Amino acid sequence: MGAIKKVCFAICFLFSIRSVIAQSPLVDSLLALTKKEGLADSVKIKLYGDISWELIGSDINAAQKYAAMELELSVKTSRKADIAQSESDLGSIYNRKAIYDTALIHYYKALKLRQELKQEVKEAGIYTNIATVFMRQNKFSEALDINFKTLKIFEKVGDDVKQAITLGNIANLYYELEQNGPALQFMHKSIELARKANHQITVANVLVNIGGIKFEEGVVKDVLVNKVALDTALLCFKEAESIFESLHAAYNLGVVYNNIGRIYTIHKNYKEALDYYRKGLSNRIILEDGYGIGLSNLNLGEVEYLSARYDKAIVHLDSAATVFLNLKNYINLKQAYGKLAECYEAKNELPKALKYYQLYNNYKDSVYTIDNAEKMAEMQTRYQTEKKDLEIAKQKAELEVTEQKVNSRNNLILFTILIALLLLASLYFFFRKRQVQAKAERDAELAHQKDIRAKAIIEAEEKERVRIAKDLHDGVGQLLSAAKMNLSSIQDKIKITSDEDNVIFKNALELVDESVKEVRTVSHNMMPNTLLKMGLASAVKEFITKIQNTPNLKVNLEIVGLTNRLEQEKESVLYRVIQELVSNIIKHAKASELTLQLIKHDAELTIMIEDNGVGFDTSKISTFEGIGLKNIMSRVEFINGTVHFDSEPGKGTRVILDIPA
Repeated sequence: MGAIKKVCFAICFLFSIRSVIAQSPLVDSLLALTKKEGLADSVKIKLYGDISWELIGSDINAAQKYAAMELELSVKTSRKADIAQSESDLGSIYNRKAIYDTALIHYYKALKLRQELKQEVKEAGIYTNIATVFMRQNKFSEALDINFKTLKIFEKVGDDVKQAITLGNIANLYYELEQNGPALQFMHKSIELARKANHQITVANVLVNIGGIKFEEGVVKDVLVNKVALDTALLCFKEAESIFESLHAAYNLGVVYNNIGRIYTIHKNYKEALDYYRKGLSNRIILEDGYGIGLSNLNLGEVEYLSARYDKAIVHLDSAATVFLNLKNYINLKQAYGKLAECYEAKNELPKALKYYQLYNNYKDSVYTIDNAEKMAEMQTRYQTEKKDLEIAKQKAELEVTEQKVNSRNNLILFTILIALLLLASLYFFFRKRQVQAKAERDAELAHQKDIRAKAIIEAEEKERVRIAKDLHDGVGQLLSAAKMNLSSIQDKIKITSDEDNVIFKNALELVDESVKEVRTVSHNMMPNTLLKMGLASAVKEFITKIQNTPNLKVNLEIVGLTNRLEQEKESVLYRVIQELVSNIIKHAKASELTLQLIKHDAELTIMIEDNGVGFDTSKISTFEGIGLKNIMSRVEFINGTVHFDSEPGKGTRVILDIPA
């Protein structure tokens, strides 16, 4: 059964900068208000917009009708702000209907007006809607760039709801590029802000997306591997279903129905799966959601295939392929072609099967590339840097304002005695400055001496390791090898009269041979040749290869961008730190999975080591009796890096090292 990854993860968050978000059925009362005589045009425009937004989740054609009326009256009255809102509402409707070119036309018209009116927050909302279109068109880099820009605006104004929505969109983009770690990080930030703001629609959307990742943890190549993770996914979807039903959010319910259907498919409960998939398809047909219709048909085709109803499967898969081809959504198009090939192969119609296998291969890996992933990592790094700069600038500005207020108050109070105290103040500040400078110089010298001592200790350690490794290999190792050769050479020259003596002699030879091997292993562990000759990346790969066969432990290794070597000193320190951390996990964590990532950015190397073991209380690190963690922290500080431990008892451990490179 072919895996269809994106089925469980299909919610993008839209802005329209409105207070009404598909909550209770208010349409009748709003329509009644529009019929009152003497209403101002501005009031009618607002009513048409609210009616449209109320209907977008249940009757999209009616929503489009009232949005068009909203735009017509706004243009008639030449109210730029209302025209911008009307264009944005129409863009969201066409976005839901998967008519992306038309959606972008309306969004860009709204964007131009927001810029003219200098409405920065609403401009950011339009940008976010444009990003959802780019995402659905698989233009992930462009979508991510927009979302990071808008996130900074919403952080600046302190809008928790819009921050939560934008963080959810960023998480979706990382998920689409199969980077589940960053995706989950952004999802947890999103749902935390959404719950804080009691924004239920966003809470439910993020629950769907977290459920999608938990689904992947529980299912590998359509085989159940982690029941707890899959049960967690179902709980997320069910909670989201309840919220969407209370909000009458038909569009979002279509997504949740598909996801629950997917879990029933994994459990081989095909009847329940078909029921949920058909409910999702019905919703999406009513809403004219082309993208969702394609996903629903893709899922129905898969279940019919698994039920050996190949003709029914082909009908659904053909419909899905037509939708995704029109939408230029090549990721899902590829999956539809692959499943069609399997259907025709099962029917023994081999020419048609070959045709669809060829189409599948044509679109294989057409979207996800290393270049895309690197661009996204670069954008996230740039966002974090700019965010820090913005916070520093904000603090500086606040400090300057505070100082100005203090100075003004002091000037009023001290103006009459300023001249008399000026000389005294000048002398005081002069000597104070000298004291500060002297202290700074002493502190700098102490820090310099500390660095020299630390460097000397580590250099001495490494030299001693090399010396001991060489002595073991060239000295003890050679002596043991010679002893083995001598014993072997006299074996045939002496007469061993009893079987017992023969066994003792052979045991002696084997012990010498094992000693030779042990000495070589210890020597290599103390100073691997791969580290000296090939660098950190190769040494880590070799080290991980050696522990791959550790019982009950799955080890994942990812190295990105580390193509050039670092300074030998840094490589040696980092290799020792990685050895120590992995050794701690194997000895103490009781983990079943270990993930090691080395990601090289322009000016920084990030190393992340994560396990799903027993975890520990990070607040008690300073009280640990062992020297392992303290040794790790001191080594990382020596190479001007930082180390962060993220762990709780029973929830695994994540260690992140950031090293300037």
